[in-house]
Amino acid sequence: MRRASLEAIDRAARDHAAVDWETDPERLAQLWKVRIIPGREDSATHGPPSIITRRRDSYAPRQRFTMHHEHAHILIQKYGLEDAIKEEVDEDDAQAHLEAVVNWIAAMLVMPDIVVEQVIKQHGMTPLAILELQAQARVSFAAAMRRFAFSDVDRPTTVVLCGENYILDLASTDPYNRLHRYQRMPDARAALPHAELLTIPDHYRPRTIGVVTW
Repeated sequence: MRRASLEAIDRAARDHAAVDWETDPERLAQLWKVRIIPGREDSATHGPPSIITRRRDSYAPRQRFTMHHEHAHILIQKYGLEDAIKEEVDEDDAQAHLEAVVNWIAAMLVMPDIVVEQVIKQHGMTPLAILELQAQARVSFAAAMRRFAFSDVDRPTTVVLCGENYILDLASTDPYNRLHRYQRMPDARAALPHAELLTIPDHYRPRTIGVVTW
């Protein structure tokens, strides 16, 4: 990752540690003196004053992550790193790159390292850890599985969500991973013999979560 991106992530982590890793977005706004106002779209500006404009039509888990996404925008603006992050890539990719860094910081804010480490210590690198992380952070499964998979980039990890004979979602830090979304997989247990697997049978349509690590 580029220098400005790393600096933004590091500064966000230090600012978050200074408020004891508060994960409630509205409480975090109070601690960081950010005003939250209703509006037609989600947006953020450092100001001063720092303001987050929030739509009211998002379902709860997504709204929670979106709030942290806007906090991340404010942090990047606060330290004057927005242009530097955009300049790390070609102009055509600049906005997408900025949003990727913002999403990385948002995932850290809603699911800080201290929480991720606790659930992995309790459950190991297993599907149960992802479900516990999701429950504690009150985020979508997609957000929890990505935070879990990227929690330690030195430990190649692949997480898959399977159902209806296909891989429905996937997150991976394994450079040799050959699995992909929408890949046909009728039997996850046969296809992934070394994975930690958990099937959730009481779902409307059963889903299987798989974790593969080196």
